[in-house]
Amino acid sequence: MEDRKQLESRIVEKAMKDETFRKQLIEKPNETLEMETGRKLPSGLNIHILEEKPDEVYLVLPFLHSKESSEELTDAELSLVAGGVPMGSAGDWSCPCV
Repeated sequence: MEDRKQLESRIVEKAMKDETFRKQLIEKPNETLEMETGRKLPSGLNIHILEEKPDEVYLVLPFLHSKESSEELTDAELSLVAGGVPMGSAGDWSCPCV
């Protein structure tokens, strides 16, 4: 099973080689990722694809849980901190990230 980093690398590599896939990924990221991975994304999960320009670079920071909150981190949040992609028993995406 791929971890998040491997999956991202594979998707980016394919998008760099396949212009049709790249266009689909930009226009319909959720549907394209579901088809590419064969896994259903959780409802309500929004995937955003950013395409850099020659004079722009994006640095994506992971979600940071509020320090003021007394709530404990969920298993999914703990897995994000650890750099993994938690997967449900049915192979569904259970992580709000790709």
